[in-house]
Amino acid sequence: MSLSPEEALKVMEGAQSIAIAGHVNPDGDAIGSALALRSLLRALGKDAVVLLGQDSAAPELYRFLPEYEFVRASEYSGVPDLFIVVDASTAKRLGTSERILGVARDTLVIDHHSNYEGFANHYIGDATAPAAATVIWRIIKASGIKPTLAMATYCYVGIMTDTGRFAFRNTNASAFADATEMIGIGVDPARMSELVYENRTLSALRLEALMIDRIQFSGGGSVAYSFILEDDLRALGLERDATEQLPATLRAIKGVEVAALFRDEGTKGIHASLRSRNTFNVGAFASRFGGGGHAGAAGLTLKQPLDEVISLVVSGLASELSARLSAGT
Repeated sequence: MSLSPEEALKVMEGAQSIAIAGHVNPDGDAIGSALALRSLLRALGKDAVVLLGQDSAAPELYRFLPEYEFVRASEYSGVPDLFIVVDASTAKRLGTSERILGVARDTLVIDHHSNYEGFANHYIGDATAPAAATVIWRIIKASGIKPTLAMATYCYVGIMTDTGRFAFRNTNASAFADATEMIGIGVDPARMSELVYENRTLSALRLEALMIDRIQFSGGGSVAYSFILEDDLRALGLERDATEQLPATLRAIKGVEVAALFRDEGTKGIHASLRSRNTFNVGAFASRFGGGGHAGAAGLTLKQPLDEVISLVVSGLASELSARLSAGT
């Protein structure tokens, strides 16, 4: 049972030291949600920090955000009164931040996925919300604190990125309504779009060229897939976040229903980023392999050789698409 924004605020008010964490390899929604919540909590007089569940740096892509500061969870020795998880429905997605679940005096999850696993003492979520930042925005508005430009910027970036610039299937009326409020506070939508989507380096474009050169198809052209190697990133001097926008390029190909980008992460395994058109639910598909996400965007990680993971995932996608076509759904 989800708390209301007011009830979630009461949980937060009962704590003084608060640690916040999103999922490992955070995207714009996890980053924006965590930073917006930290800004609110500090405005409420709380001692709040945002943890990074990995030893690699936070994504360079979002460095333009104000007070872009994090504490590596592996170096955090505190015992917070409250540990808040944002944009993660499973504990295993927390990376090195998962340890804090066992030491914090109280725990709260703020999320918008449909498969929350119930690993915290308290939960506020909405599977119809376009982003976790949507839920954070509701909490901010319920707090009585006047939203600052920084809070609005963080939440806007969260919603903008999780809806693919307000184009993905999870885009709904609340996304536009909230964005309108944020713009009214001073967020510049053109500038935000430029900084996230039109601020790529030449190396990032060369990485996309590599991906495009490797594109293959299955299922009569309904599935497009490609891959990125660790050596590709190393040779181009790029971090993992440079691949964040690449699956959308695959999905943009005419006739493609599902796109899959496979990324070699060394000892961590092979990560598959999935994107879909129309009604195919890649979140449900990914969950069968221990992954998850949304109907239109999801991911999974398997510790098998790259060619085996590609074969397993692509054949599964093509088979399910074929079955749906035969059934007329």
